[in-house]
Amino acid sequence: MRYRLGLAVTLAAALAPAALINAAPASAHAIVDLEGDPAYAGRTSAISLELQHGCLANQVGIDTVVVYLEKSYRSVQAGAVDGWKVSVKRTSDKTRKITYTLTGTRPAFNTPTYFPLTIGWPSTPGVYGLPVKQKCEGEVNVWDVPDGPATANQPSPPLYPLPQIKVLKAR
Repeated sequence: MRYRLGLAVTLAAALAPAALINAAPASAHAIVDLEGDPAYAGRTSAISLELQHGCLANQVGIDTVVVYLEKSYRSVQAGAVDGWKVSVKRTSDKTRKITYTLTGTRPAFNTPTYFPLTIGWPSTPGVYGLPVKQKCEGEVNVWDVPDGPATANQPSPPLYPLPQIKVLKAR
């Protein structure tokens, strides 16, 4: 009996993602790649932010990307991307707002786009979020929902999960 219950739970868990895909449109994720280098507290390293495709509702490519770094991040340098203008500004609460604005040809809907950043990691080890906003001809997607356990009103992972980075204690 225990085996059957375990099998039923396993099958239900395996089928649940398919049910969610059919119930709601799939979403891209804002992916942070540390490029093989750990993020150490108080140090600086390069990352790549990947947006897998444009916005779902209107099926067009990206025209604006905004990345937010809370004040605990020590610094940021936004790398150049062909066909994009970049600006870095501080908001009133000391958050850094990095904005990439399309100046060239719009990428095709299914084309991944990569944005390089060099980040001065916070001085304290921990898990830090990197909220990202993507715009495509007026449609906006915001990846800012912490990826937690499923609840009655929220599936896991959420449709727009917050990209997170684990900052390790410096060696």
